[in-house]
Amino acid sequence: MALTMPYVTDKFIAYLGDVITTNLSLAVWLTDENAGEKPIGRIKVTLEEGEIKAFKNLSGYYCFTDLSHKDYNLNIESDFYFPVDKTIPIPLPDPKKPVGDTIILKPNPVYPFPVSATLVRGLVSNTGPVVNALVSVAGKTIETITDERGEFVLYFKGIKKEDIIIEIRKDGDTKAVNTTIEEGKTISLGIIIFP
Repeated sequence: MALTMPYVTDKFIAYLGDVITTNLSLAVWLTDENAGEKPIGRIKVTLEEGEIKAFKNLSGYYCFTDLSHKDYNLNIESDFYFPVDKTIPIPLPDPKKPVGDTIILKPNPVYPFPVSATLVRGLVSNTGPVVNALVSVAGKTIETITDERGEFVLYFKGIKKEDIIIEIRKDGDTKAVNTTIEEGKTISLGIIIFP
């Protein structure tokens, strides 16, 4: 018996003629918040229970198969986006449609924005980095959080020139910073002492 080119993984070896059947339990679609399309860079999608890694199908969905019926903690890590942790019940409400919600990934400060992007950057500090502070623009739906270094970046679309108020919030404290943005320019607020 001569077998050529078996399909080998870390869990099994499939030989020509073998049939492997799995059931799709969950498919996750990821979207870049700024571009409105598939995210860029390295993306790692796992379920915390058992360190189960998703596989990406040809359509771009991150898929999990043969999961037990219980709640799972979905973790998404990447180079250019903030991490996401979300609890997902398996089975989903309609087992015939195993597609979970679309998860929108929020770019972090190292995201490669276009050269012509209108940005406001800053670093929030209080004897050390202020991590996970909410940074928003008064009167707009633009917001982000600070990363582990206290850095943030806000991305603006369709604004020519405007005076804005940036509000930084954490643990009940708030700080407001005034600045003027112009289309195609990056404004650096430098180090912002909080609160």
